[in-house]
Amino acid sequence: MRNIFVLTILALTFIAGFAFATESPTVQGEYIEARSASVYVGACHFGAEYVEGGREATAVWNIQSGSWNDVSLENLTVVAVISGKSNLAIDTKTRKSVLYMDPSTTPEQRAALSDMLTTKYADVLGGVVATQTASIEFTKEGTRYDVTVGEVLKLSANRYPCAGCTQPHQVWYKPLTTIQNAIVGKSEVYRYKDTHLPVTWQQSGTENNVFVGAFSI
Repeated sequence: MRNIFVLTILALTFIAGFAFATESPTVQGEYIEARSASVYVGACHFGAEYVEGGREATAVWNIQSGSWNDVSLENLTVVAVISGKSNLAIDTKTRKSVLYMDPSTTPEQRAALSDMLTTKYADVLGGVVATQTASIEFTKEGTRYDVTVGEVLKLSANRYPCAGCTQPHQVWYKPLTTIQNAIVGKSEVYRYKDTHLPVTWQQSGTENNVFVGAFSI
C-alpha cells in the first residue's frame, strides 16, 4: 500500500510538472491597440460612433522574450493594421489586415512572426492581404508610447496611470484579443496611409481609443 501511495504521488508530481511546462508562455511582451472609435467615453458619444465608426484598428506586439518554431523573436516588434466593413467589436467576418515587420528581421524571423500571428490571432486579423517590411520604431517612456511604421503609420499615446483611473461603466469596448492588465490610453497622433487596405485616416485631436497591456502565448 505504501509503495502504491508513493508511486501515486510521483505520478501526480510528474503530471503537474509536465502541465506547468506545457503552459509556460513561449512569447511574451507588451501589446498596444488603437481603435478608430473611443473605447472610453460618454454614452452619447459611444452611441454616435458605434454604427459608422470602429471599423479599423492597429495592433502592436512588442516582443520582449521568446521564440516561435525555434526562431528567436526577442526584441522584435510586429504591427498589424486591421479593417472591416462594420465595427470590429461585432464584425469578425469581413476583417482584412496587413502585417508590418522591420527590414532588420531575417527571413526566418518574418516567417515565424507570420506563423505566430496567423496561428494565435487568426480571428483578430481576419484575412492577411499583405506582409510588408517597413522601418518600425517602438519607444516607451513612462506612460507614453510611440510607434512609427515607415511613412505608413504613426501612433503616439499616453496610457492612464492605472486601470482604476477610468470609470468602468464608460469603457465600452474590450481589446480585440485577451491581454493582461489592460489599461485605457489616449492617442494624441494616429494616422495611417497605405495602398494595401481601402482605408486611410488622420486623427484630429486626442481620443481615448487605446488599450495597453501585456501578452503571453
